[in-house]
Amino acid sequence: MSASLAILVCDRDTAFREALRNFLFAAGYSHVEIVSTVRNALAMLRHGHYRCILVGLSRPLFTARRLANVARQRQPGAQVLFLVSAADAALVKDTSLVYVIKEHAFSILLSVLARNDEDISS
Repeated sequence: MSASLAILVCDRDTAFREALRNFLFAAGYSHVEIVSTVRNALAMLRHGHYRCILVGLSRPLFTARRLANVARQRQPGAQVLFLVSAADAALVKDTSLVYVIKEHAFSILLSVLARNDEDISS
């Protein structure tokens, strides 16, 4: 795992955000920043560099997509993943989006990040 891998988590759900940050810390990721709003995430993107950006996908969908688009423009090397609840998964009709079901995030996120680490060191 890359020690310099910085992760930004943007999600409205406080309990989920905190749990995800603690989970990633426990897995050895020491640079994990969390925010609750797209506005705060955009500010973080102006000042920090992230290898992975996790965006909570909730209604309205266009705000999360806007954040992802800005993230890709400002940090083209960053992996952008959407976090979507199982109840809202049917809303994701765009097959170009990479998303993780929140209820399964803890069981699969480490393997996704590990693949990202491999891409970074290549």
